[in-house]
Amino acid sequence: MPFHRSASHRALSCTPFRLACPAESNPSRRLPPLAALTLLTLVGSACSNPTGVGPRDPSRQAVTPFSTVSTTGVTYYVSPTGNDTYAGTTLAKPWRSIKKVNAKRFAPGDRILFEGGEIFNGSLKFIASDRGSAIAPIVISTYGSARATINSTAETGLSLYNTAGFEVRNLRLRGAGRTTNKGSGISIYNDLAGGIKLPYIRIDSVEAYGYGRYGVVIDSWNASSGFADVRVTYSSAHDNALGGFSTYAQLPYTHQNIYFGHLIASDNPGVAGLATNSGSGITLAGVAGGMIERSIATNNGALCDAAEGPVGIWTYDSDGVVIQQNESYDNRTNGPADGGGFDLDQNTRNSVVQYNYSHGNAGAGYLMAHAPDNTNHSGNTIRYNISENDGRRNSAAAIVVWGRTINSEIYNNSVYITPSSSGTPRAVHVHNATISTHDVQHLHIRNNAFYATGGLTVLIVSSGQLKGAVDLRFEGNTYYAGSVAPSFMWGASTYSGLTAWRSATGQELLGGTAVGLQGDPAFAAPGAGGTIGNADQLAALTAYRLTPISPLIDRGLNLRSLFGTSVGPVDYWSQALMAGAAYDVGAHEWR
Repeated sequence: MPFHRSASHRALSCTPFRLACPAESNPSRRLPPLAALTLLTLVGSACSNPTGVGPRDPSRQAVTPFSTVSTTGVTYYVSPTGNDTYAGTTLAKPWRSIKKVNAKRFAPGDRILFEGGEIFNGSLKFIASDRGSAIAPIVISTYGSARATINSTAETGLSLYNTAGFEVRNLRLRGAGRTTNKGSGISIYNDLAGGIKLPYIRIDSVEAYGYGRYGVVIDSWNASSGFADVRVTYSSAHDNALGGFSTYAQLPYTHQNIYFGHLIASDNPGVAGLATNSGSGITLAGVAGGMIERSIATNNGALCDAAEGPVGIWTYDSDGVVIQQNESYDNRTNGPADGGGFDLDQNTRNSVVQYNYSHGNAGAGYLMAHAPDNTNHSGNTIRYNISENDGRRNSAAAIVVWGRTINSEIYNNSVYITPSSSGTPRAVHVHNATISTHDVQHLHIRNNAFYATGGLTVLIVSSGQLKGAVDLRFEGNTYYAGSVAPSFMWGASTYSGLTAWRSATGQELLGGTAVGLQGDPAFAAPGAGGTIGNADQLAALTAYRLTPISPLIDRGLNLRSLFGTSVGPVDYWSQALMAGAAYDVGAHEWR
């Protein structure tokens, strides 16, 4: 459970071109898009493609067209064959250097185009007097058939300070290496006073690597000032020290309408010796209304040894975030916690994690975590996800709920775990660690399939949670541990088999009727999910579809009719959920 950023991490300088940004806060806090929308509206859009374009490879070389056509502004060209004494407004007489670009102030509709396939040394810097708009953005991009490279050595590749109305496209940002460079690939920062939300940022088809901080970071540090209407798409961030793609702010719920889609965050290892977590893949922090979808986070966080570690994809201090149709795998930690796949963390509310695939992570596949002494972690949902062999380190679980989470639902997820050489994984774990009064309230875990092998414990709920938990219910789940009876650790007691646990605790009873199931779910190929590697192809994961002989078919509780739960439009495989239909257990819930 990552640690929240403190005031001591804020920017120490008000100069327009900072070499460093505030350190990232606790990865166990994450969030979604468009705060003005209701959760149901956000979920209803789950099958849509908000980008409006088809799949593309974020690492490809080809140049993509501009999405905005402006009839205003001037186009400036930059080429190694140019001259800074030229006007720069024609291909025949381009500018030569980034130094010339930084000396010019730009107006709405202007374009700065670098010759494709060439390398330009320096750090691009834009300040408040460079200001575009959504109708006439300032565009920074490439001309020709390949990407241009901004080689920024020890500095940030491209910085926007107290400004917005920009599109950054088709560029490669290259630092001198994560142990040498002191900046980020792209740094967008607002420290204006007065709660100002600077509007309109577009980042598309960029690659950022070799930076000492982040690949791409959008952040602010002056009360509620931040950014609005931000889209980062079809881009990759790899081999950066602190993380791949990130937002953060001084206060929760600051940035508005943030969309991250079709991203790849890989091999961002974190930094040893920091007090706070580092090395996350994709993070939305301090957001009101956001989405992370169709993205991949892999092999991040290996060097982080902080007490609270990184996570592949997560949100914290956020409201109304949707995290969907992503693959997060083989993420790491070198510390005592985290290194997981997905996380709804500190102060996150009204958010959804759905249709994702998590596997091989050191920490939890899916985490809900909240440490502050407040009731802000509320109204969250984890549903229609698959976890295969998560919890590889520190005896983590595939699904973990930690601290005071309120009014939250976890349903129709499929979990498969095997023993690990670096700890003892579990299927599901509800606890509050050292904060004994921070107990769950109205947490419902229903219609999930928990499959454990090698004698692993299926379920653990700590004594601390049980002392103060209110309306903690397990109902309609399936528990399987191979040739042995599944083991349930309930406070200080351990029960062998569903019947014994049900009789002692009253769990898996609904109106006095026994619900839930102990038995083999008969998945198609449990443990054989492997790596998909393309978030547009997650439906190819068929290992956890139910075979015709599965006892789970028509076995799940109808959450709509029994509890009034809005279960969403589709299951993991995008099959429509029909009103009044019979329900299966696990990620597959349609008949």
